[in-house]
Amino acid sequence: MDSMQTQVTLLTNKIDALHHMIDQVNEQVAALIATQACSVTPGEPGISRFAYGNAPRHSPSMLDSVCEHKDILLDSSYLDLDRQSTETNFSQDVQIQRLTAQLTAAYNRIAALEEQLLASRVH
Repeated sequence: MDSMQTQVTLLTNKIDALHHMIDQVNEQVAALIATQACSVTPGEPGISRFAYGNAPRHSPSMLDSVCEHKDILLDSSYLDLDRQSTETNFSQDVQIQRLTAQLTAAYNRIAALEEQLLASRVH
């Protein structure tokens, strides 16, 4: 029983670390995009290199909904105490499976953000 709790704690810590890494990558991508948006081509002064005016703009809530995954618990779900009191308690095996799924999804999200960052650096 104690080893299960240790595994749950370890996975929770890893997920927290991954959330922190994702936030850092998001900040780097945002900074890079902002830098590129401000850069101007030499032949056309005053016009951005990228056609952001023609690109669809996404609101933060829309981006959050795109990043959602069925196995990832949102931070807001932890704050909803009424909902927590009505939820059934999951066994430790199920909790470990869910945390493992969250960890995998977080790794995949980091990989996607890194690819996006590298692609924007290439262009």
